[in-house]
Amino acid sequence: MIQRKQTIWLLLASLSILLAFFIPFGIHNESGLETTQIVEKDLTAKSDMILMSITIASALLSFITIFLFGNRKLQMSITLLAVFVAISVGAYELYFSAKTILSNKLVVGVLGSKIYLGLFVPLVSVFFLLLAFGGIRKDEKLIRDSDRLR
Repeated sequence: MIQRKQTIWLLLASLSILLAFFIPFGIHNESGLETTQIVEKDLTAKSDMILMSITIASALLSFITIFLFGNRKLQMSITLLAVFVAISVGAYELYFSAKTILSNKLVVGVLGSKIYLGLFVPLVSVFFLLLAFGGIRKDEKLIRDSDRLR
């Protein structure tokens, strides 16, 4: 059984940021040369190489941090770095959806029958990372207090 809650939070943060590969954050309108029909394509983390890279980096940072339980100060530092990278994923999603290509649209809410909530995936990951950071900090404080009592 997992005894530390922050392990669960870090695992959930890692899994939630990976949802960016499956949950779209916007749409891209494409029109073919031989047809006048406009095709809508979902924008996910797989849509751009940079976005894919920072999403994978964020997931890996969150996952690797689980195994640094022996060095809580390093674990706290990497957790804060993972928060920054997850925020970068969200910021890049905003940038990518509003790029100079006018056919990209940022959609938050319901469009037709599809829900585009992929923009909130990095925020969920940040929430779990902050919960993990609080747990790690609480453990560090508990260890410091018990060392002081010795």
